[in-house]
Formats: sequence, C-alpha cells, structure tokens
Amino acid sequence: MSSPTFARTPPRRLAAVGVGVFLLLGLIYPVLGPALPTLSERFGLSAGSASLLLSFNSAGAFAGVLLAGALSRRWIPPNRGALALGVIMAGCVGLTLAPSFGVALAASLLLGLGFGVMDLTINVWLSTSYGPRGASVLNLLSAGFGVGAVLAPLLVGFAGGDFYLPLLSCAVLAALLLPLVFTLRRAAALGAAPASPAPTGRARPLLLGFVLLFVTYVGVEGGVGAWEVTHLRDALGLSTAGAAQLTALFWVSFTVGRLVSAALALRLEPPRLVTLALTLAVLSLALASVPSLAAAAYTLAGFFLAPVFTTGLVWLIRTLPGSGATTLVFASAFLGPVLFSPVIGASKDAYGWRAIPLSLLGIALLCLAVALGLWRATGREQRLEQVGE
Repeated sequence: MSSPTFARTPPRRLAAVGVGVFLLLGLIYPVLGPALPTLSERFGLSAGSASLLLSFNSAGAFAGVLLAGALSRRWIPPNRGALALGVIMAGCVGLTLAPSFGVALAASLLLGLGFGVMDLTINVWLSTSYGPRGASVLNLLSAGFGVGAVLAPLLVGFAGGDFYLPLLSCAVLAALLLPLVFTLRRAAALGAAPASPAPTGRARPLLLGFVLLFVTYVGVEGGVGAWEVTHLRDALGLSTAGAAQLTALFWVSFTVGRLVSAALALRLEPPRLVTLALTLAVLSLALASVPSLAAAAYTLAGFFLAPVFTTGLVWLIRTLPGSGATTLVFASAFLGPVLFSPVIGASKDAYGWRAIPLSLLGIALLCLAVALGLWRATGREQRLEQVGE
C-alpha cells in the first residue's frame, strides 16, 4: 500500500482560515449557556429540562468527532470542513427559528454535530501542515477560539439576553468561511493510511484514564460556560444580559491562560502542569459558592483551566501515540456535558442556585483525582518501559 502524499497547502491562507474557524468555534461553544434562561422562558422549561439542550449539543459534538475520524480516510480536509460549515449554518438557523422545544433539541444536536466535525478536522489539519512548528502554530491560532468565546456572551448581553444575534452571526461567519475552505485544496491520498491499532494490554487502563480525564474536564469547563449566567443572575439579582456580560470575563481569562500556558509548557511536564492547573481551579471554584466572590472566582477558574485541554492532549499523544487513541479521547471529551449538565440542572431544581457552584466543584475534584491517578499510572508505565529496554 502506498503512503499518502499531499499537495502543499498555502500556509498563510490556511492560517487565516484557521483563525476564522477557531473564532467560529469559540462563538458557538459558550452560546447556549447565556441562552438557557431565554430558552427556558420561551418554552416553559425547568432547569433540568433546559439542560437537555446542552446534552444534545454535546452528544452531537461527540458524534461529529467520530464522523470526522471515519471520513478522514476518504474525504480531504477542505471537503470535511465544508460539510461541517453547512451543518453549523443549518443548526444556527434551526435553533433561532425553532417553534418548539423538540425542534430546538434537534437543532442543538445538529449544531453540535457540525462543531465536532470541524473541531477535529481543523486541529488535525493545522497540526500536520506545518511540520515541526505544528504544535506552536496550533496554540497560537487557537487563541481565536478564546476571542470568539469572549464575544459570544457579550453579544448576548448587548442584545438584552437574546441569543439570536450571536447565532445568526455564527451562520454568517460560516457562510463567509465556506468559499475560503474550498480554496484550500489538498490532493487526495494516493493510498489510504492504515488504521492505528487499538490499544492493548497495559495501554487500555491508560486510555480509560485519559477518557475520564477529558470527560470530567470538559464537564467542568462546559459547566461553567453553561451555568455561570444562571448562577450569577439568581445569586446576585442581575438581569440575564448583565450576567451574560460578566461571564465574558471567564473567557477573557481563559484566553490569557492559554497564552501563558504556552510558556509554562516549556518548563513543566504535562502531568505536572495539568495537575497544578486543576488544583488551582478547584480552589477557585470553591470560592464561587460565596455570592460576592462568584464572578471573580469564575474568572480565576478560567485562567487556571486554560492549560488543561491542550496540555492534556500533548500528554495523551506522548503516552499513547496513534490517531486511534486521540480520536477516541477527543470524541469522549464531549460526553462531559452530556453526563454532567443534567446533574447540575437537577441539583439546581432541587436545591436552588447554590447547588450550581457546588456541583461544578464536585466535578472538578473528580477531574483532579483522575489526573493524579493518571500521573501515577503513566509514571509507572514509563519506568516499566525503561526496565524493558
């Protein structure tokens, strides 16, 4: 079987499209959180029922990552990107015009599907298109995600708590990116690359550990993004628009944290940096249970959570090299909100707004425990490999 060969993609054009795509993904990712109060009032939902929108969206993203992985051997990245942009546009318009809660759930699922396909496609595409500089370029361009995540709640706030403006902005941006993606033609592989072997033996517990790490981490990050507006609105007596604007601070600090973590990653090994970041995030979320400190505590949590996902990916790739493990863990990460959003919503229904920060703290503690166990396990695995050599 011949090895795959690709035509060289113009690096500056790809970088420009990468920034635009990350901006789009950043706009989409947090928009449902500020939209929850408005959607709840619109369809007469409890917090537990409204959380299904988050669960369906994350389930769609999970399926989207798996779909992108399945298509990667047959569809070149521009074609997968075009598919994702089309699905994103349909999801945005569908959620904006949804006449019923059922249609809103379907649109949320569709939006997540497009997000998942594009997220895996752009990350792998960029990381493999710049040679040794791939990781550095990816970290730099992904700052666009943070910018989008800051703009989304601000747009909701400026629109008086309405989520139509950011969703329609996402649809317009996706439409603008579509012709640009089509210009980035990479030649199709002459032969399909062989599939990565499934992890076996001692690698399976490590794979499970990474799955749990990413599931719980995205449960925390997505949980803050989704429920901070509701918590601040109820705890501080703010309007939805005012609370949404405050949540932008979480994403500002998250973006700054990503830039700072790029320098820290040169000095700290991934397990140490991930564990330190999660420890500080746990302390920050503990402070969020105090109403007067909640906004500042969430802002600090954003800064400390920032390195976990990207550094965790480096940790994963170094421990379990191969696209099979990466795709599985990447997809599994989106199950975090699927599993934890209903728990947070049900807790809020039962115990009020005070349950929101405590639920997030509990998930963060679980994530930290997984990271500590995984650090110990990977260290033991490295020692066994050294003995074998």
